[in-house]
Amino acid sequence: MPYRLQSGEPVPVGLRRLAREELDSAVALLRQANARTLDDAIHEARKSVKKVRAILRLMQVELGPTYTRENRRLRDLARRLSPYRDATVMVETLDHLRKHLPGAASLRQWAGFRRAVSWHRQRLLLGSRVTSAMRSAADGLEAASNRVTRWRLIVDGPLALEPGMETAYRRGRKAMGSVQRHTRPESCHEWRKRVKDHWYHLRLLESRWNAPARTRERRLKDLETCLGEHHNLAVLSARLTALPGDEPIEK
Repeated sequence: MPYRLQSGEPVPVGLRRLAREELDSAVALLRQANARTLDDAIHEARKSVKKVRAILRLMQVELGPTYTRENRRLRDLARRLSPYRDATVMVETLDHLRKHLPGAASLRQWAGFRRAVSWHRQRLLLGSRVTSAMRSAADGLEAASNRVTRWRLIVDGPLALEPGMETAYRRGRKAMGSVQRHTRPESCHEWRKRVKDHWYHLRLLESRWNAPARTRERRLKDLETCLGEHHNLAVLSARLTALPGDEPIEK
């Protein structure tokens, strides 16, 4: 199902429905994954968790302590999977750089870089830890889905969404200001998360979009993509910097 509230659907009903759909989808992906689909399963499961956390942030005031508990639990579950996703992204990012910046390093250096990040990925994804992490995450996400029915959401209509959407937008502006002052990887990554929240919130209202809303959605997606690429480069850079104490670039 699309990540949006249906026309005429009460906000509390729709948000609970979407949260359960995303969590159940993540559980199914993680439990049904095999060696061929493992990368995509982890990636899509983490995306689903981010969508649910965006809903939680949207309704933070109304949910109260439930927001704090569930957001923390979902954050921790997603973190169990992040090393495996990062390992794949590093290989993809390096291949992208090699394609678009072929003269940035010698062929021998490119081969050494790729051998190093591929070795790191294989070490993570071919072991038993990834299977255990996926099983544990699936169990936790299934429990989270079962708890969604107990979310105390009562307010309906625009008044239910307005406070959370305004707060998310202000957080995004604040994060942007932080990047303008200090262009650090952590600041850019924080801005990306806030942009993603705002983008997800806008997508919830897709059934009521007009032309300006569609334009805004596209621009938010483009910004999120650029910030995501910046983060991928930062992760790759940190990994390559750490190589001398781990796996040598050249053999």
